[in-house]
Amino acid sequence: MISIKEALARVKENTAKLDSVNVDLLDALGSVLSESIQSPINMPPFDQSAMDGYALGGEALVYTVVTEIQAGASVNGKSLYQGEAARIFTGAMIPEGTVSIAKQEIVKRDGDTITLLENVRKGTSIRKKGEELAINEIAIAKGTYLNPAAIGFLSGLGIQTVNVYRKPKIAIIVTGNELTKPGEKLVPGRIYESNSATLTSVLKHAGFDSSLVTVKDDFNSTKETIGNAIDQNDVVIITGGISVGNYDFVGKALAELQVEEVFYKVKQKPGKPLFYGKKEAKSIFALPGNPAAVLTCYYMYVRTAIRSLIGISTPMLEEREVSLLHDFTKKGDRAHLLKADINKEGVQIHNGQSSAMLSSFVGANSLIYLSEEDREIKKGDKVLVYILPT
Repeated sequence: MISIKEALARVKENTAKLDSVNVDLLDALGSVLSESIQSPINMPPFDQSAMDGYALGGEALVYTVVTEIQAGASVNGKSLYQGEAARIFTGAMIPEGTVSIAKQEIVKRDGDTITLLENVRKGTSIRKKGEELAINEIAIAKGTYLNPAAIGFLSGLGIQTVNVYRKPKIAIIVTGNELTKPGEKLVPGRIYESNSATLTSVLKHAGFDSSLVTVKDDFNSTKETIGNAIDQNDVVIITGGISVGNYDFVGKALAELQVEEVFYKVKQKPGKPLFYGKKEAKSIFALPGNPAAVLTCYYMYVRTAIRSLIGISTPMLEEREVSLLHDFTKKGDRAHLLKADINKEGVQIHNGQSSAMLSSFVGANSLIYLSEEDREIKKGDKVLVYILPT
């Protein structure tokens, strides 16, 4: 049995970036650039007004308005001379001879004559050509995560497609004879299945599609289902059947399918019976069946692997040190990952930390890490906290 830190290290060591693909820019949200992008234009592409107001030719107090310039209009070949002004709007191209822009709030206009009510410094409210980015400069570097701002920025450069690391194909396999689909009648001895909904939702929230298969507790069915999923996907996530009960067939199936074990069992609570293996470049996770353990293991390990595959350089959950708002006693010698809530005062551990209690995740925004050695933690002590995605 290995530690959490060792398990995380092995996940990162065994997940190489996927191949690069060219995609439409609007389909690239949540992906990572596999090559740097040079700007094909200057940004802005011409000197432009940052305000609605008046472009001023030379320095004076009174100007004659000689033209009007809307955004999108070309003023190539046109100039303003000393004492001349142009009515101009935000984003519009500035004519030669403009020394500054006077915002309309400080201008008094009488017919074609304007008077400045305040002095305007040279260069005021002029966005210079290439001020943000010069042509052929690196607009966004390789390895950058494409968030909405990055998509909008690249669109503003006229870019339509980008090269990114491919998003993985992901399969979810849920095992267990005791499971009943929501909507069906619940008979004695069975429970409603929730792990598929949890994993599908958390993957979708992160921008990943997944397929879903359920399988009964039968060795041949389990082996065939897992084998097909490995053949057709980059990541396979299995829930249940990885322990050592008489009807836990996942471990035996993985061995017969020649999945290389990277680790099995982590010294943690919840989620000790966790398997991570490889078959060629494929990543296979077998998670325990208890719902809270499934989500904990996803956030700590599966998410780390998937984000590594798409090229994110910091794939793990964000870490912080936060003051605990109450005393807490940890039992046992395993490290704990506790559902918790951070607020402006500190961090509060939720009630109901059982691996079967998914309700304690509702409203949680973090996981508190307590090491194997921790026992008595006092109010005000600093604890390591993993921040959950919002």
